[in-house]
Amino acid sequence: MYAEVTEKRPLTTPDAARARVGERNRHRPRRLLLLQTTLRLIADEGIDAVTHRSVAEAAGVSLGSTTYWFASRQDMLRQALEYFARLEIEGLHERLAPIRGRRLSDRRLVDEFAELLLPQLDRERWRTVAQYAFMQEAARRPELEAICREWSQAWEDELAELFASLGTPSPRLEATMFLAMLDGLLLGQLAAPEDDVEHGVLRPALEAWFERLPRGGA
Repeated sequence: MYAEVTEKRPLTTPDAARARVGERNRHRPRRLLLLQTTLRLIADEGIDAVTHRSVAEAAGVSLGSTTYWFASRQDMLRQALEYFARLEIEGLHERLAPIRGRRLSDRRLVDEFAELLLPQLDRERWRTVAQYAFMQEAARRPELEAICREWSQAWEDELAELFASLGTPSPRLEATMFLAMLDGLLLGQLAAPEDDVEHGVLRPALEAWFERLPRGGA
């Protein structure tokens, strides 16, 4: 017995495709809420606390909202990291704009970096915790490596430009080492904070760094 031959129709029509895109765009604020909730959950409870259900409950939405936007837990973590890294990179460019390409005094540089770092241990501490949680997770999950590398590269590029403007012979190397110092200071203060981190840790470390920084001619 032969099957009846029927006319083949496209799986979707242009109107249906446009409708689906419109529907997805309409719900994008929900995706943003879920990404932000994922980041806060990581900061408050750690990477292991992130599941579709825990994010949905913390955001106050249905479980279907998370499965609609994220195919898996790994996909959720990857998208959250990409969103977070893009925000941080944009913020980094803005925060370092006043000192980029300028030959500033050591005192001004110490002031600028202290002002940059202190909020990361105070009102924006949760973002710092989330950042290092992601970096630790990237050591185990190759799919997170690329965005972490881009994040670090953005920092190094900005710092290398700064050190080049100061006449440093090896600006890229100085940028890499300076960034490692900043990471070490922040991680140390997250784990074992000092009572007066600004004057007891950050400013003395920054002052010592810029005092020893080799510089060329003007």
